[in-house]
Amino acid sequence: MAETIIGKNVLESLTRSMYADSRCVYREYIQNAADQIDAAKEIHPELEYTVDVRINPHSRNVIIEDDATGVKSDDIKVLLIDVARSIKIRGVNKGFRGIGRLGGLAYCKTLKFETSYFDEDIVSTVTWDAVRLNQILDDDDDDRDAGAVIDAITSIHKEHQPESHDKHYFKVIMEEVTDDKLLNEKDIRDYLAMVAPVDYSNHFAYRNEIYSFLKEHKLNLDCYNIFVGDCQLSKDYTMSIFDQSGKIDDVITGIKFWYETNSAGQPMYWGWYSISSLKGILHRTNKARNIRLRCENIQLGDETACQRFMTSGDKARFVRYFFGEIHVLPTSKLVPDSHRDYLRVDEGLKEFENNVEANFLELEKLCYGASDARKADKTIKQSDTREEQIKTRLGKGVTSPAQQQKLDEELSKLRQEREKAQRKLRQIHQNWQSNGNPLIDMFSPMGIQLPQPEQPPQLPVNNPPQSTAIKLRTDDKRYSKFQQNEKELILAIYNVIEQTLNNEKERDALIDKIEHEITK
Repeated sequence: MAETIIGKNVLESLTRSMYADSRCVYREYIQNAADQIDAAKEIHPELEYTVDVRINPHSRNVIIEDDATGVKSDDIKVLLIDVARSIKIRGVNKGFRGIGRLGGLAYCKTLKFETSYFDEDIVSTVTWDAVRLNQILDDDDDDRDAGAVIDAITSIHKEHQPESHDKHYFKVIMEEVTDDKLLNEKDIRDYLAMVAPVDYSNHFAYRNEIYSFLKEHKLNLDCYNIFVGDCQLSKDYTMSIFDQSGKIDDVITGIKFWYETNSAGQPMYWGWYSISSLKGILHRTNKARNIRLRCENIQLGDETACQRFMTSGDKARFVRYFFGEIHVLPTSKLVPDSHRDYLRVDEGLKEFENNVEANFLELEKLCYGASDARKADKTIKQSDTREEQIKTRLGKGVTSPAQQQKLDEELSKLRQEREKAQRKLRQIHQNWQSNGNPLIDMFSPMGIQLPQPEQPPQLPVNNPPQSTAIKLRTDDKRYSKFQQNEKELILAIYNVIEQTLNNEKERDALIDKIEHEITK
């Protein structure tokens, strides 16, 4: 018998301190269900298997049930009570440490595992008393080791039920759930849609393109029939990008793929990312925002996990401009850490990170390129708008020759800036065409308007526009009733307003008001 004693506080790490986000317990139990379904398919490949998550906020109970193999009655203690004695195979099964099942103890008063195995007429129930566990952990005078504590808080009940002979299932039952977050069905549904190993929605237009890529590279994507209530889950990727108010702000025009092998020539990971106008960080209204890191089609960490692959902290935001995924492959021998927040430190991890960082340089270049194109387009549009404003003002007449000169100089500067922006935009378009940049679709009726290459400048670049004659405001026929000295006084008043008020709209509005009053 081993002399080393494992203290009871290890159970604190495996329960109350296991996850930063309580919703992770759903992920863990679904992961276990997926492994059981894989085993069931080896026995009965012709059957369809499901995982059902049922949440009852009134009774504060949660049930996660699969109809896979169940657990043999002889294996109950080893698999459902003993800790870290998993019989799962690393690199084959999604879970392999045998500790994730304890996570639910942190969020309920009683945790039960109920199961019936193929061709057995026995229903086995394992009960974990979470209330008693917490009492023992909080009692500094209780010096029992971890094994003794587990013995004190667990029980096994087996019952022969002839009608269960043809049944095969496994239930996780969390009674009197203590965390309200776990009882919000909509939130859990949204969470699992992006975290659990489910298929892409049929409404996602690039679903078939992804499967064609997988077929080409002889890859599989683990997907399971998972229900939360009556709703079957699928990944919430959409063809539209929504702003804060829920209105469509942009559209997905395509996707691009990554596929990398390690130094041994083994497939290491594959992934894809969305192409759009890349206007900025996707708002939280987009449930599938960000590039997600996945292993066995189960998300690792949260939606920000891939920000680590941007080599500079201020550039990490670019990951949040996209929809997308990186799938770590079993052949890479990379495995999740115990919390499934990231990958375990291993000899292959650095190579993986270097490859992804190189891939993410593509994203950085795309974001900067899109920004340059939008800035040039914005300069052109703003120049057009301001020129129209100046022309309108000149049409009304100026208040002095000095104002005429100022507006002529501004007009010349605007046109120079516009010509420069037009040249830059044409150059960006030519570069994108030549190198096959996927953002070329930004130049479309729904996006940036490409200036015509042969469009000549409207005015000489180096010379300000010259007016044939200065039109003063008082030259308008509405001022015909005034004497010349009166017109000069009116212009002097207008000039004082021009020089005193900095806000152009307020200035013009006041002059228009005075003009209306004195000329009516």
